[in-house]
Amino acid sequence: MSYDVDANNNAKPTIIAKLLNETANLHMKDRRPTYYELFFKGLSFIAVRMAFEIKEQLHPYDEVDVYTWTAEGKGATFFRCYSIERDGVEVVRAYSEWTVVNLNTGKLCHRDEIDLSNYEVDDIHELDTPVKFHFPSNLEFEKCGEHVVEYTDTDMNGHMNNTIYQNMIWDFVPDVEHKKLTAFSLRYMAEAPMGSTIEIYRAKAAEYDEGYYFKTIVGGKANTAALVRCEETERYTEVDGPNMA
Repeated sequence: MSYDVDANNNAKPTIIAKLLNETANLHMKDRRPTYYELFFKGLSFIAVRMAFEIKEQLHPYDEVDVYTWTAEGKGATFFRCYSIERDGVEVVRAYSEWTVVNLNTGKLCHRDEIDLSNYEVDDIHELDTPVKFHFPSNLEFEKCGEHVVEYTDTDMNGHMNNTIYQNMIWDFVPDVEHKKLTAFSLRYMAEAPMGSTIEIYRAKAAEYDEGYYFKTIVGGKANTAALVRCEETERYTEVDGPNMA
């Protein structure tokens, strides 16, 4: 929608993440158990990793199809993949990892404890940008900002929703107003409760022409780690769609 895009008319990073997550939520709603059925039993899916690559930017009035499926997991890790298509062409490819936490005990549930037999299963997506990465030992991070977690950042788990981080981090890419996002790989390490302050640190990813590593800290502990890739962009001015002259 018109308010989902930035000054260059490209979809904001958080909007991509929300499209993916909401499709997963609807998949759960259709196939059961739903997110809410699990939640009110004291179980909650918690994001561990989310990575997506943007092959072509999304713009206002684009009509897209979003697909999702699960993949065979390991231990307490649940895998889910996604694809966004426009006019039958894949424009975004994505991968995620999740755990299920028992909200009463704080323990992780093994895959065998959650019946997902109604869910479609297919192969795991391969991405060009690493899903699992480590910060080079010689990185020099600089603090670039802070974010206070407000009520509207949070979800039913009481901490900042996993789709809020993408915009927060993207804002601190240097010269961001002249960039377009091409890949975002994010690892979630600890929650950020309402009222907490997230400290944001940035370092150049030397292995990419336009790439940056980010780490966020909450209460002195690692909160997230991210790899962001981008390219120079020009302002997108062609907007067409239903009932547009």
